[in-house]
Amino acid sequence: MDNRICNIFNQRKILLKNLRTLDIKEFSKKRNYQLFLGIDKSGFYNLIFFRDSKSRFVSKELEELREISELVKRKFDTNIVKFGLFYSSPICSKVLKSNSDWKFYDFM
Repeated sequence: MDNRICNIFNQRKILLKNLRTLDIKEFSKKRNYQLFLGIDKSGFYNLIFFRDSKSRFVSKELEELREISELVKRKFDTNIVKFGLFYSSPICSKVLKSNSDWKFYDFM
């Protein structure tokens, strides 16, 4: 795993056991994402996306991430409860307001 990503996890106090880096190419053609799967201290599976892009994050992209998360659930036969997105670009305010099951983190 990248040192930068480890530092971001440490800053946000995200501690995941059995952290795996997944190849996003298995689930999508997107190139500007990194994907991590791990278990938090409560025993819940977490799926974390890192998005490194300059373009604005809109709700259409969030739907694509939901589809990717369903594919990950099916592949690993797990019940992923928590979802997170680290982003470095502007994000649409509608995405932030209308979403309750995702956590959004800015990591400029």
